[in-house]
Amino acid sequence: MSQSPQYELLYFPIRGRAEQIRLLFHFSGTPFVDTGVTDWPGLKAKTPLGQLPILIDRSGGDGEAELVLPQSQAIVRHLARKLNLYGDSLREHALADVLGETVQDVRAKFVPVAFAARYNSTPETIEKYWSEVLPHSLGLLEKLLSRSTQPAAGYFVGAKPTYADLLVFDLLDGNLTMKPACLDAHPALKAFVARIAESPNLASYLATRRPSELKSS
Repeated sequence: MSQSPQYELLYFPIRGRAEQIRLLFHFSGTPFVDTGVTDWPGLKAKTPLGQLPILIDRSGGDGEAELVLPQSQAIVRHLARKLNLYGDSLREHALADVLGETVQDVRAKFVPVAFAARYNSTPETIEKYWSEVLPHSLGLLEKLLSRSTQPAAGYFVGAKPTYADLLVFDLLDGNLTMKPACLDAHPALKAFVARIAESPNLASYLATRRPSELKSS
């Protein structure tokens, strides 16, 4: 009899901040329960910080039967360590973290564009993102990709993907959803997205996952 999944992810039934976490699970082929929270007012007071996503880790270790973990990036790095997606050395850990923080910086600029109505973003802000902010950010990502310890592999950190590669994929995938041609001037990044998307475990998930909340424009 198969063992029940040892991980449970709690988030609203959208991609949002939990999508990076889902990508780690699916890429690594790790079973998990994806619990869509529909009664947030009833659950909020029971959570560690009154926010989602939350990971419940029942895999054991460190003398604890269950770990309830908030904060999306803490969850991501916790899983990266447990699922062997953090690189093979302290140097690679550090490079992955630099990349992960860079993704969060760019994502903070993308969110008001992706959810313009919610943020009351002006047309000028949106236009500046596509014409100036994103091209600059893509240049930074290309530079980081070129500095991989194993550039021939085509990943940002070393010879194999890390959690941070999946964060880059999620960011670029979101931008491509809105602007399918946004990587046309950046062939290395475009090839990277395709390389990650074709990973066997991830490809099946990408083909069947819930539609994005983002709208093409």
